[in-house]
Amino acid sequence: MSKASELIFQNDMIGQMLANGWQLGTPAGYNRELALYEADVLGFVQDTQDEQWQKFCKLYPNNPE
Repeated sequence: MSKASELIFQNDMIGQMLANGWQLGTPAGYNRELALYEADVLGFVQDTQDEQWQKFCKLYPNNPE
């Protein structure tokens, strides 16, 4: 596959994902070592594990994030 064809395929895949509810991130917010967006993980934990998050905040009150 040529680089031009790969770019077309890549852009098509991104378009399909965005059309189905995915969000487009920015490179600045992406942690390459962990292969994730840290803000997304933190938000997920805060939204879905409130009781555990509150316990964690009590253990680390200065900067729980």
